Amino acid sequence: MASRRITLELAAVVFVVAAAAVAGSLPSTTASAAAYRIGDDSGWDNGVDYDAWAHGKRFKVGDTLEFLYAEGAHNVVVVEDEGSFEACVAPANAPTLSSGDDTVALNQAGRWLFICSFDGHCQSGMKLAVTVTH
Repeated sequence: MASRRITLELAAVVFVVAAAAVAGSLPSTTASAAAYRIGDDSGWDNGVDYDAWAHGKRFKVGDTLEFLYAEGAHNVVVVEDEGSFEACVAPANAPTLSSGDDTVALNQAGRWLFICSFDGHCQSGMKLAVTVTH
């Protein structure tokens, strides 16, 4: 009886080890979040084509955007409506970041809109629109 119990226990261990090996070889179903530095080496600054920078990138919920710029020279305003974005108007209640190293977590799907509200910056192209998917 003891040898039968040992054989069953050994078979159970072999099954668990084999199942773990198979599970480890399967592709992961969870995607890693990506971190994007806005403007790459140029950062968040005048003279960067942010439409071109964003073109072809696939932003997903869980990704982060890092805005790097000289503190006091720019800011990042999160704008919620297309009209304000197109007109380069920062609504009074819009979240405004100004540390020079700001990270925004893309925590929901939809269109995310960012502008610099310093005089003339948005009008000269310092604005970014990204579409975030699940």
